[in-house]
Amino acid sequence: MNEELLMEVLSQSRKKYGCVSEIGRMTKELAEALSRNDKVSAQLLLEMRGEEMAKADTCEKNIRLLVEEAGIQDRERLECLLYRKGEYGKPEEESGQEAFLMKQINDVNTKIRDILKNAITVDKVVSKRMAGEESFYKE
Repeated sequence: MNEELLMEVLSQSRKKYGCVSEIGRMTKELAEALSRNDKVSAQLLLEMRGEEMAKADTCEKNIRLLVEEAGIQDRERLECLLYRKGEYGKPEEESGQEAFLMKQINDVNTKIRDILKNAITVDKVVSKRMAGEESFYKE
């Protein structure tokens, strides 16, 4: 697989990780603000979190463009690497640097999934508290 492609995917994944980390942090702060009935802070955090979500979406779009531009074989391996929780084929077939980059991409994306899972758990509680029956997560 092309090293330059892997390096760019890793770069975009790291940027996305930074955004997702902020989203997770702000989601926790939002829950704390709501528990204090601090509506001003809650509103500010919602706006800031929305901005970080937009940045994370931009990174994801950039990653998808990189994947689409790759050759068929590389595209399939990248899709596995990015979206199938670590099932990224046979890294031993890659050169040392390429295998290293693939592992880095996998590790960053695993961290992103973990942060998002935790943020969604907190967000469900926040949403149900704020919106009640109108919650995005209504059952």
